[in-house]
Amino acid sequence: MKKLNNDIFFKTILLFLGLFIVLFIVSYALSKHFILSLVLSDTQSLAQTLEAFNLVWMKITLVFIVLMLGTYFILKYLQKRVYEDVESLSEYIYEISENKNYTKPLKIQHYLEFLQIAVSLKNITKRLAQKDRKTDKK
Repeated sequence: MKKLNNDIFFKTILLFLGLFIVLFIVSYALSKHFILSLVLSDTQSLAQTLEAFNLVWMKITLVFIVLMLGTYFILKYLQKRVYEDVESLSEYIYEISENKNYTKPLKIQHYLEFLQIAVSLKNITKRLAQKDRKTDKK
């Protein structure tokens, strides 16, 4: 499960990063083309304009790098929370199926969807425990 979880996480990060880089390069090229297509009276004003243009894009690059790092850490945090709940469910199902431990506690901490699955599993566990007791009595 951990490999699948990490695989999904890294594919999401790589997709986000690749899409960002493509959009960044296209927007940089288009805006530079626009700046160069302006008719300016002298070369000094063109040089100053290009210098200002590059300075602005360096600032934009810095902001987007900070945003990408922030996104990475947020996604890593969310991945950890999902993994904790999935791991808890997996352990619980293993205990029920392999060890017939119907009293094992199941603790979901983060997401309502996993809590709904946990409640359904608890109901199934109660029925299995009753069925096993009836089978043991016979």
